[in-house]
Amino acid sequence: MSRRQSLSESHHHFTTDSEAIRAKQEAKAFELGIPACPDQYIYNNRNLYAIWKEKVALLLGRRLLAFSDGEPLLDYCKALVTGNDSSMRAIFAATWLRRQPFPDLNPLPPELSLLDFIASVRAERDSFQSRMREGTTMCLEATGAEYAWPEGDAATVARQYCTEVREGKIAAGELIQRACDRFLKFLEEGATRGFHFDPVAARNAVTFAKVFCGLENLMPWQTWVLCSIFGFKKPWGGRLVTEAWVSMGRKNGKTRFASMLGLFLLIADQEKYPEIYAASCAKEQSRIVWKDARRAVTDNPELANYVSKFAGELTIKATEGTFKPLASEEKSFLGTRPSGVIADEVAAWTDRLAWDTLIQGQVSKLQPLILAITTAGETKQSFGFEKFSWAEKILRGIVQADHVFAAIYSIDATDSHKDLAALRKANPSLGITINEENLQKQIAALDDNPSAVNNFLQFHANVYPEKALSRAGSITPAKWDLCTGFDLIGCNNPLEATAKFIALNKDTPCYVGVDIGLTSDLSAIAVVFAKARFAEGAAPIKRPVVIVQGFIPEIGLLEKERAWQVPLSQWAREGWLQLMPGDMADPSLIKKEIYETHVQLHVREVGFDPWGFSVAAAEINQGGITCVGVPQTVKELSAPSREMLGAINSGKLVHFGNPYLSWCASNVVFVENEKNSGVKPEKLSYAEKIDAISAIVNAWHRLLAEPPISQWDGNVRWI
Repeated sequence: MSRRQSLSESHHHFTTDSEAIRAKQEAKAFELGIPACPDQYIYNNRNLYAIWKEKVALLLGRRLLAFSDGEPLLDYCKALVTGNDSSMRAIFAATWLRRQPFPDLNPLPPELSLLDFIASVRAERDSFQSRMREGTTMCLEATGAEYAWPEGDAATVARQYCTEVREGKIAAGELIQRACDRFLKFLEEGATRGFHFDPVAARNAVTFAKVFCGLENLMPWQTWVLCSIFGFKKPWGGRLVTEAWVSMGRKNGKTRFASMLGLFLLIADQEKYPEIYAASCAKEQSRIVWKDARRAVTDNPELANYVSKFAGELTIKATEGTFKPLASEEKSFLGTRPSGVIADEVAAWTDRLAWDTLIQGQVSKLQPLILAITTAGETKQSFGFEKFSWAEKILRGIVQADHVFAAIYSIDATDSHKDLAALRKANPSLGITINEENLQKQIAALDDNPSAVNNFLQFHANVYPEKALSRAGSITPAKWDLCTGFDLIGCNNPLEATAKFIALNKDTPCYVGVDIGLTSDLSAIAVVFAKARFAEGAAPIKRPVVIVQGFIPEIGLLEKERAWQVPLSQWAREGWLQLMPGDMADPSLIKKEIYETHVQLHVREVGFDPWGFSVAAAEINQGGITCVGVPQTVKELSAPSREMLGAINSGKLVHFGNPYLSWCASNVVFVENEKNSGVKPEKLSYAEKIDAISAIVNAWHRLLAEPPISQWDGNVRWI
């Protein structure tokens, strides 16, 4: 077994399987292992923490330390700090003096030096292309062997974590479930998407955290994040992920974790002249991550010898590398060329100027990385919420951005913020870095102090208070995702699936709906099939299918993209949106598209919003295509709206994953009218468009209005 293999499989048997270790720590098992420290903030007391680690190593080396020794070991260390010799002797005599050594079932591997580790990272990078295989996502081991998913290895732990989230064994909110599904999908389909997974790189990142930064008991979620950021690579060897977003409740250990990642980028990332910055909007906030990194350097002798510490800066002479804190209030972002940025508490950043300045400064770097860590902010009117919404759209598949990793730990909209089980979704380190009993006390105190609920939602449920009070869309993402229809069409690429479907259904009756936007707004044409065929030679089946084409004026496109926080230009390049010349909606272009659709498909009728399209509709009627105005009233839109919602909730609708349509679906609210209980589509806000849904409802209106298509075979039968 090679040295690196030995390290990957066990730095010690009690540090490889975090879930099993945590269970033994909680049970205070009397067997060889590192106990959980009863003082979860011990690392803030440098002297006490250093002594704790020293005594852990000493007792572990003698095989005398048990998972059950947390309290006596902490008392022993405190007595040592205060110089209470009698107490020290009494604790040692009562706990370890007569204890027989535990059997060493899995001895420590040879000591790994920092220079050896840096060399192993260099070898990992140099050998990548020889270990990469076309058509396969997983790369080979450093030895050239197939990766066998060894127990306790970084990639294995990450995959197991995501699998357990998917299976419901680990409490997780909808967005983390989606993030884990995305990770597993990337492992399966990475090669077809143009990237690969390097288990050696993932292992190196985790090894650095455990061996050099004092994170021996790395939690599964932390291993998953490291594997997601460092494991996926482009064919030339550079990291796939250049932007990472990690959001969760306070005190879950994300700051210390981020400081470790910053040190890896400074020391081992092979970037020429590395510049690492801990960035925030306030000076003191920006120094928190940097101070944790400085403490890690101080606590590890090898790091202390390799990294020089100055007031406000960590440096490496050999590479001219630097790690500094920066604050936007000091205007210190200008002129930087960061290879790595730890953006702390982004929810408090008031605007995007600092972020954009840092991103633009990375253009000269080979494989830059920006990691944002944050808890929810106070208001949605902020850059932080803008980025949160962007990450949410990525996880929901509305935005395609493989270079972005997003992990948003928060409770779901249907969860109670007073339910400790639900709060685990926002606090993946609950019970480890967060004391459950203390959190329960804060929950109980909310009954006496209702005004504290907003702060509790923000800090411990990781929810923007304003978002908790705002309306939610009527179409749940989970229901919508079940309607892609990829299994029916035999293709999981939205563009290819749509093209294949249209080719199969040129003679299938369908209905067209039109929604014209206000002047410079979006417009949409929707085609609705009541039943359709999904394979060559197959008979049509009764499954409603919707195909949508969007339209947008080309002038002002990028401004709208920034304001609405969706990739309009990408959708235009892919063909989901068609650009209209000028800065206004052009009914003549919509009319031309309807003519072309009529030629290509068997269109029975066109339903349209009379506002802004009546003249064009009259011209289309004269051309032999039946156009019918659909008044945008509750009376007219209730039936088609309910039919569409019913098809979605039952999983019968098929939409083939059109991202523009998916975005509109996430924005629509069907508000019930108090007078007649009717419904019609409305948007959540001005920036959250629903044109595609409105066009579908207009088409569905005509589908319901048409009499059933005759099945008469021409023969007369007498009864």
